[in-house]
Amino acid sequence: MLPLLAPILAVVIAASIAAQSPPAAPSPAPAPEPAAPSAPAPPQRVHIYVDRTTEASGTVVSQDDESIVIERDGKTTTYRKDSILDIIGLYEIPTPVAGVIYRRDGSGFRAEIIADDFDEVRYRIGKVPGAIARKDVYRIGLSRPFEERYKALRESVHPDDFVRRLALCDWLVSEKEYDEARTLLVALVADSKLPEAVALLKRVDAQLALLKSPAKRPSGSEDEIPPDLPDHHGHPLPTRVLTNDEVNLLRVYEIDFDRPPRVEVAAGDTKQLIEEFSANPLVPGDAQSRAALMQGSPLDVVRLAFGLKARDFYSKIKVVSEPWTLAEFRRKVHDGWLIPNCATSRCHGGPDAGLFLFNTNTADARVRYTNLLTLLRFPAGDVPLISFENPGQSLLIQHALPIDEASHPHPAVKGWRPVLGTKVHPQKLAETEGWIRSLYQPRPTYPIDYTPPDLRTPQPGTPADADEPSR
Repeated sequence: MLPLLAPILAVVIAASIAAQSPPAAPSPAPAPEPAAPSAPAPPQRVHIYVDRTTEASGTVVSQDDESIVIERDGKTTTYRKDSILDIIGLYEIPTPVAGVIYRRDGSGFRAEIIADDFDEVRYRIGKVPGAIARKDVYRIGLSRPFEERYKALRESVHPDDFVRRLALCDWLVSEKEYDEARTLLVALVADSKLPEAVALLKRVDAQLALLKSPAKRPSGSEDEIPPDLPDHHGHPLPTRVLTNDEVNLLRVYEIDFDRPPRVEVAAGDTKQLIEEFSANPLVPGDAQSRAALMQGSPLDVVRLAFGLKARDFYSKIKVVSEPWTLAEFRRKVHDGWLIPNCATSRCHGGPDAGLFLFNTNTADARVRYTNLLTLLRFPAGDVPLISFENPGQSLLIQHALPIDEASHPHPAVKGWRPVLGTKVHPQKLAETEGWIRSLYQPRPTYPIDYTPPDLRTPQPGTPADADEPSR
């Protein structure tokens, strides 16, 4: 749902435009020679949400408290600010810059932003370029350079405010600026003797030691990923993630024939299946029908294998695209709110987690499905993490609700914030419950040897890394 900002659009948009335009130069002092004129600021571009079905983009011609005039392709249009939904300022990006692309479904992802255009946003993740249509983007946010953020934060912290100094160190750790964090922590421990500062200093020392002499592991190992932070005893975090074969097998078990993914089955494997189960009445008896099965849709072979319960054959089914329920998990749960809010280094992605979730390489299906198996298999006690009988009572959901809405509220943790609820992202709440209901019932038992890591009980801390410290 688009926010209704009409009462304050004039203030917000004016501030947004001012923030993205060069500041006006001060009036020059009187001089014998007139000062050279300043270069004009680039025209401000905006995207306007007129109503729920109409949008427009253009360059701002003029605006005041009541209206805004934009121009595009030679056509000028005037909009009253009290009758439109929102105005989003578009960024001028002369060189690629780190940022976040916020989709209209409420999810987002980090990328290097290349251009914020009228019709699309172009970006790059690593060396891979991409583009997302404007109709799928709500807005983008640009990250200030680390040095700029750090300077502003450090200048805002008073030397006698030990708690905020600790929060600044914690933020530096989340940014993996371990050397700088250690420098500040040594001074903080000397000044305050805060137990949390001492513990954090031990973590930083352990991480620096790990970086100087990283643990050797076989090159090309596909079932491990680099650890993020060690625990308080210097041991690395869990690294076991699913292999590519296990990912494919999990996908096989989640194939939905009403919304089928793309699958492939080798003709030789189909022939072997037919021969092995030739006496079963489900297998065509005549040569012509068997030939048609081998030459037809691979989904028909998968249906047959499921009907035969030929589980040894499942590994020969290659699921090329993501099954629908797993795609829903990726979009609406895992990437939509779970990882950004709950799997940070100071919460379930760090050394003090009970339930541990991987928070690096999360675009990798091996990592994502490992996190899914953790949710499905983690021994949470009397209340399951995912309740198929009553999705709304799943601990996954309950611990994300505001305390006054939860029957099983999240433990008291400093800095915790609800991310689902009837007033807090109700759409995400409905989508998460819908995803749970979409899973097969009764649930299949994946033949995958994986036990979720169970770390220590979480200690007080913030559940979400942000651009600002929040301890």
